[in-house]
Amino acid sequence: MTKTLRDQVLEYLSETGMTVAELSRRSGVSYDTLNKLKRREGSSTSAENAELLRAALSPSTPPRADTPALQRVEPGDQPPADTALVPVYDVEASAGDGAIVDEEYESHSLAFPPAYLGKITKGPTDKLSIISVKGESMEPTLLDDDIVLLDGHKTDISYDGLFVLRFNTALHVKRIGRSAKPDHIMVISDNRDLYPPLDMRISDVTAVGKVLWYGRKV
Repeated sequence: MTKTLRDQVLEYLSETGMTVAELSRRSGVSYDTLNKLKRREGSSTSAENAELLRAALSPSTPPRADTPALQRVEPGDQPPADTALVPVYDVEASAGDGAIVDEEYESHSLAFPPAYLGKITKGPTDKLSIISVKGESMEPTLLDDDIVLLDGHKTDISYDGLFVLRFNTALHVKRIGRSAKPDHIMVISDNRDLYPPLDMRISDVTAVGKVLWYGRKV
């Protein structure tokens, strides 16, 4: 049986331990609407709210837990045995108003254990790359100076997910959701208090790659 939106919300809150207030901030749906959906069996919401909630509930937040120690490998250095190298580019994707990139170059690589990399992606690894995140629009999922692992093979934005996108001549890291308009998508920031969702034409957005993993300084 297909789960109702209410069932999905209740399951998500139970599994994550997230409060209604936190889900409201994450989704952009009002606290009162979510509270009614939670407490009243058979309750529903608008199509716009449903789209925002489905994007927020999407299992698209990239994994980070249990990340092994990753070794930095400079250009020309011998990589450690039994590792897979992923290039790190001196590029920033904005979690804010947009980072304009004039050129890209590989600054170094990170050596991943192949078994761990296999948990992140089952696809080919020849288009994997790592870049930095700048800004606050994707908080609390991604913070300023986080790094993200991109799969350049995965650029189909007809599916929901977390992507690095190019639009308005700049790079952005955003979540993709469905739009009620034909040939449009919702470009969504997790920090909705400061960055409301954008309803954009698909033709105006180019996916650089899907975010598979993120790393953070401690």
